[in-house]
Amino acid sequence: MSSLLLGLALLGHCAAAQARQDFDYIVQPGDNPWNITTRYLKHINYWPRIQDYNQILQPTRIPPGTRLRMPFAWMRAEAVPARVLDVLGTVEHDSGGRTGPLSPGMTLSAGALIRTGHDGSVTLQLPDGSRSLIEANSELQIRTLHRLQASDGQLVGIALKHGRIDNSVQSVRHNGGRYTIETPAAVAAVRGTEFRVAALADGMLAETLSGEVSLRNHRGETRLGTATGAYAAAGKAPGQAVRLLPAPGLEAVPGVIDRLPFRLPIEAVAGAVQYRTQISPQQNFTALASDLVGDEAALLGGAALADGRYHVRVRAIDSRGLEGLSAEREIVVDARPEPPFPSQPAAGGFAVEENVTFRWARVPDARAYHFQLATDSGFGTPVVAHEGLDGTELVLDHGLPAGDYFWRIAVSTAAEGRGPWSDPQPFRRPPAGPSATEAEVDGDTLRLHWRAGGEGDRYQVQLSRKADFNSPEHEFDTTTPEIALHQPEAGTWHVRIRIQEPGSPPGPWGRPQQIDVPHSRWQALFLLLPVILAL
Repeated sequence: MSSLLLGLALLGHCAAAQARQDFDYIVQPGDNPWNITTRYLKHINYWPRIQDYNQILQPTRIPPGTRLRMPFAWMRAEAVPARVLDVLGTVEHDSGGRTGPLSPGMTLSAGALIRTGHDGSVTLQLPDGSRSLIEANSELQIRTLHRLQASDGQLVGIALKHGRIDNSVQSVRHNGGRYTIETPAAVAAVRGTEFRVAALADGMLAETLSGEVSLRNHRGETRLGTATGAYAAAGKAPGQAVRLLPAPGLEAVPGVIDRLPFRLPIEAVAGAVQYRTQISPQQNFTALASDLVGDEAALLGGAALADGRYHVRVRAIDSRGLEGLSAEREIVVDARPEPPFPSQPAAGGFAVEENVTFRWARVPDARAYHFQLATDSGFGTPVVAHEGLDGTELVLDHGLPAGDYFWRIAVSTAAEGRGPWSDPQPFRRPPAGPSATEAEVDGDTLRLHWRAGGEGDRYQVQLSRKADFNSPEHEFDTTTPEIALHQPEAGTWHVRIRIQEPGSPPGPWGRPQQIDVPHSRWQALFLLLPVILAL
C-alpha cells in the first residue's frame, strides 16, 4: 500500500455500517422505496442500488423497523458553514482564492484552508455545537461540510496536514452524522466523543478523553476506551492501548502570578518525560494565549502574556508522546508595570558605607516608587518602608545594624497603576569595627587592644593626626585584635578600626577615638643635653 490507512470510529450499535461509512435508516410505516429515495437520496435512480446493497427481495413489502444502510455518498445533503468561535495569534485562511487573517464570527465553507502560526490558535464551531481547537503550527483544509436531509446529521471531513487538533464532537450515533480527520498517515472518524489527534511525519497519536474509539489499519485494530491512547506508526499495526497519565496536582500554584515569564513547580507525575501548559482567557479553551512544553514538572507561561484572568491546564506527556489528562485551574497575571531593576546593593552583595544607599533603574513614565527593607525574604515586618518616592535613590538617615537583609522596589505609572515588587535582593551588612580600649604606653611602645571578632576575621586600623582621616599617617592590617606602635610621636592621635569577615569586603569603620601620647623623658633629656654642655 502507498500509505497507511487508519480508521478511528466511535463504537455504536452498528459498527459494521460505520466502517463502511453508511447511514442506518429505520423504515417507518408508510415508507416505500420511492418516497425513501426521493427524500434522502440524490436521485430516484439510486433506489435499485439501495435494493441491491441491502439485499431486498420484495421492495414493495419492507416491514417497518427494517434497518436500511445508505452510503453517505448517495445521500442528499446541503452545505453548511463552520463558524470561527475564537482566534488568538496568527491564523490565516485561504477560501476560494481569497486569503487573509481569521477573526471571530467569520464563517468557513468546504474547501477553506487554515494555517496557524507559532503563536496562533483557532476554534471552529459546527452547527450542531461540535468544536475543534486547532493548535499552533498546524495546517488543515475543510474538505466536507454538509448536513444530511435525512436526519440533520453532519458530514464533516477535515484534512490535517500537520499539527494538533483537539475535538469535542456531539454524539451523532442516532442521526447518522460523521466527523472525519484525515492526516498524511492516518484517518480518524468518530460519531461523538472527546479526543485529540496529532499528525506527525511518521504516524499519528490518538488520545480518547471520553467515549470509546477504534483505531485500526490493514495490519490490526486497537480499541481505545476513556482515558486511553495509542500511537500508530506508518506501516505497522497500531500500538496497544495504554492508560493516559493522570492529571498533575496544581495545589502549589499561586492564584496571582506577578512575574513573566514564569516557571512554577507542580506535582510530578510518575512516567512523565514532559509537561504541556496551555493558557486561555476562556474557561472552555477556545483559543490559547500560551502553549508551552517543558521537561520539568512546572507550569509555564511566556513573557507576552497580558495582565488579566486566565484558565490554565497542564498535562503530563509519556515516552510515546501521548498526552495525559488535564489538570485545570484559574490564575490571575498581574505583572505590570514591571518593577525597576535594583542595582545597589546588588543581590548577594554587601553594604559597608556608614549610611546605606539604595539605587534602582529609572522607569520613564513612573509616577512614584515604593521601597521596602526587611530582615526576611517574606517582608513580614519591614525595617524600612517608603511609599511615593520620586527618585531612583534612597539614603538611609540612620545607621543600619549588622546582619542579613532583603530589599525590593516597585513602581506606579499612570497607565497601569501600581506594579508588583521586584524579586527580593539579599545583601549583608558587615559588623562595624570595634572601639579600642584605653591605650597603653610601655616605654617607647604604644599598644592598642580591642574586642575580638569572629574566627578568621581580619582588622584594619588607621591612626591619623587629623580627625577626618583623609591622609592617615599609619595603617595596619592584622589578624589579631591588637597592634604595637614603636616610638609614636607625642601629641594627639585619632584611631579607628574596621573588621573584614572571610569572603566579605571590610565593614564600616568603628567609632573614631582620640589618644594623647605623652612626651618621652629620654626624648626630653636629649633635647636638653646641648644646653647643658654649653654651660
